[in-house]
Amino acid sequence: MLSTQLKSLCIEEPHVMPFLSLDDPFKSPHACTPVREYGASDVTSDESTDLSSPAEPSSPQAPDVDDHADISPSVPIILPDRHVEDALSVDILELHQSLLPTMESYVRRTRFVNKIETILNEEWPGHDIRAYLFGSSENDLGTSTSDVDICLKTTWPNLELSTLAAALRKHGMERVWMVPHAKVPIVKMWDPVLQLACDMNINNTLALQNTKMVKTYCAIDPRVRPLAMAIKHWTRQRALNDAAYGGTLSTYTWTCMIINFLQMREPPILPVLHQMDHEKSPDNVVIHGHDSSFFTNVDALQGFGRRNQESLGGLLFAFFRRFAYEFDYDTQVVSVRHGRYLSKVEKEWDQGQNSRLLCVEEPFNVYRNLGNSADEASVLGIKVEFQRAS
Repeated sequence: MLSTQLKSLCIEEPHVMPFLSLDDPFKSPHACTPVREYGASDVTSDESTDLSSPAEPSSPQAPDVDDHADISPSVPIILPDRHVEDALSVDILELHQSLLPTMESYVRRTRFVNKIETILNEEWPGHDIRAYLFGSSENDLGTSTSDVDICLKTTWPNLELSTLAAALRKHGMERVWMVPHAKVPIVKMWDPVLQLACDMNINNTLALQNTKMVKTYCAIDPRVRPLAMAIKHWTRQRALNDAAYGGTLSTYTWTCMIINFLQMREPPILPVLHQMDHEKSPDNVVIHGHDSSFFTNVDALQGFGRRNQESLGGLLFAFFRRFAYEFDYDTQVVSVRHGRYLSKVEKEWDQGQNSRLLCVEEPFNVYRNLGNSADEASVLGIKVEFQRAS
């Protein structure tokens, strides 16, 4: 059973849009909980990683701290009572286990990919059309209920959305419709046999690269996947993860925020893969002069975050606090590619629309702001949700 505080983070005071109740003070689940100080000085390099219990603090007495102070990532954070933190860590692990996709779900997705490839290659023989999963179905952050995202790769120039949609309808797919004017044009569909919804694009290989990047980061430290899935669950429950229709942020944007947060811990939990020496991958694509390849040798990175002994509960609390009080929405840009904050001035995002929005740099197409799906009102609502949870 999940503890009261984790439930309250996700489902207390549910509403459709996060910015409709800005006058509600949103009490934190930790508001009446004793606090302790915990920072990088509390750990030593030879300690083993413990996901549920961070190292003992050097002092049992926490100093008074202004909750709205501008705190850098290297300064000790005020966290909940040790027992609350440990209970929250256990809850996150239990939630993670409950969200993991089942074997039946994995088998259905595999069958679906094979089915799509068979349909398209029978329809247009000789054109070697390949179907690849991307997004949550492939990056290790999916659940059994996640929709399927597929990228079709082919050198055949005549495969278009309209012909693809017609072929899918012909072979029994339902609710097939095109979204030609999206940033990435897609065909949406439903497989009535395998009971799966799918978004399908043609030759958007960048989606395969960012999926590979997320999967690589998830494999580096055992805390990444449970923490990311817990935060994703929170965003779903609080209606914060619908970039297409809800005016908030995409799941990919949230994932980039989580990765950057873990890169900036002190000591860091995750490296900066784009900045590490590596050979260009065979599927490297140059986008606006930037290579899409990055360091992918996961074995060489095992134990990278071992010096950081923060627990899952502590990290969740620190993530909420980061974007509730520490991050400067007016001047800073989240960058996974650089593993730090950039300034809006150096990105030339200090003028126009981006100057008023949450800015999250797309790690491959660095001229794209992933946060531009949320307008000013939505960003204010998202910040209120962070304050409520922290």
